[in-house]
This record gives sequence, C-alpha cells and structure tokens, in this order.
Amino acid sequence: MASISEFIDSYFLWRDPVIVGAVSGAICGYLGVYVVLRRIIFVSAALTQVSSFGVALAFYLQGLAVVSSLGHLIDPFTTSLIFTALAALFFALKRDFFPISQEGVIGFGFLIASGLVVILGDRITKGAHDIADILFGSAVVVEPRDVYVIPSVALITIIVHLAFYKDFIFVSFDQETAVLYKYPVRFLNTILLLTVGIIVAITTRALGALPVFGLIALPPLAALFLTENLIMIFIFSVIIGILSAVLGYFFSFILSIPTGASITVVASLFFLLAFGAKEGKKNLKTQGQLF
Repeated sequence: MASISEFIDSYFLWRDPVIVGAVSGAICGYLGVYVVLRRIIFVSAALTQVSSFGVALAFYLQGLAVVSSLGHLIDPFTTSLIFTALAALFFALKRDFFPISQEGVIGFGFLIASGLVVILGDRITKGAHDIADILFGSAVVVEPRDVYVIPSVALITIIVHLAFYKDFIFVSFDQETAVLYKYPVRFLNTILLLTVGIIVAITTRALGALPVFGLIALPPLAALFLTENLIMIFIFSVIIGILSAVLGYFFSFILSIPTGASITVVASLFFLLAFGAKEGKKNLKTQGQLF
C-alpha cells in the first residue's frame, strides 16, 4: 500500500492517465444523462462490448502471419471507432432492418460482441492479459496521443451538443410532439447515438469497457437522486463522473488495485451516497409532516 506522499511524488506517472480519466468521466457523465433518461442504458453496455471487439480484432489481425508485415497499419483505435460507429448506426436505424424490440437488438449486439471478444482473446498471441485490460480496464498508463485525442473529441462532442441542445432534449423526452412539429427525429436520434458511440470507442480503448459503462450509467443515476432540475442533473453527472475517475486512479495507486475496477466502484459509491441522501431527505420530510 502506497502513501499519499508517494502518490504526490509520482505525479509524472499518473498525470496523463488522470487527465484522460477526468475528461472521459466528464463526457461520459454528460452523455449518460441522455442514455439513462431515454432508458437505453444497455445500449451503452452493448457499445462498450462492440468497441472491445474492435480492439481485440485489431490485436488479432496484427498477430496473423499473413498480415504481420502490415501489422503497423492496423490500429486498434481506428478499428474500435469504426465498429462502434457502425453499431451506433445499427441501433439507431434498427427498425428498418429487424421487426423486433429494441431490447432484443441490444441484447443481440451485446452477446455476440462479448462472445467474439472472448474467442479472439483465446487466439491473440499477446495473451489474455490484453483482453482483460480491454474488458475491465487497467489504465495505469495511457498512450500519449490519448491525452490529446480524447479531450479534442470530447470538446467537439460538447460543441455539437450545445448546438443541438434544445433539439436533443425535445426529441429525447417528447418524441411524439417532436414528430407532430415535423422535427427530423430520426436524424437527431442518429447524431445523438453516434456521439455516444464515438465517445464510447475512444474511452474504452483508453480505460476499458467496464469503467466506461460505469461512467456512463452511474453518475447520471446518482445525479437523478440529487435533483430534478435537468440542467443540474447534467452538472452533477459531469462532476460525479470526473470525481469517480480521479478518485478511482487515486485509490488504485494507493491500494494497488486494478484501475478500471477502482473507477467503477468509486462511481458505485457515489450512486449509493446519492441514494442515501435522497432517502434521508425523504425521511426528514416525513418526520417533519408528522410533527
């Protein structure tokens, strides 16, 4: 177990991962509000698995003798981004292809991607450790380009969402009225889901599937316990996402535990604290009415 002073002295080791984690927590927390309030939380789970499959496939192709000379051209980041974007489009437009429920399509995507990741993991010459990193996250270090790519893509995503903020809110929470007013509902839903897919792809490559899913689902759920004001839900979700990632790295360093699991557990603790705060407030209100 390391001490806090050792953590501070090792600033040069955790600076980049914490920056990447904090930005990832912020943007995942923001997008997670849409995911949770639209009740498509398992879309993000399926997308993280598809992103993991893209990374695993890149590793597998790099190890094939046939393409060994071209291995440097096969980039896990690009492969993950392509597959996740295609999956996001598939989920957005699924009614045009399959007359089955949304849950059925999501379940299919999650299960087939998960199965393929495990199969490819058994074939990857780099070993099962790499697949464990992809699935559960061990972002003790990140690639230098992640420090620039993830904040840049997050900034572009925020700009898009600010430009379409009222439209995204309208089609997300009152879609029937949006259709009556002839809003381009399909287009807006596709853009929204694509932004989620792109963020999932770049953050999963850096952090792992488990912490990314946790950062998308848990901060907005916690925020919903703290307030009913939509703008404040976004703000609280972003703050909790940042704190979950930063504290997750801190406890990972101090306690020598896996980083991805640490981030997920910290986000879960924020969820429990928010739930407890809401229940405590409710009990106090009830007692006040009794007296």
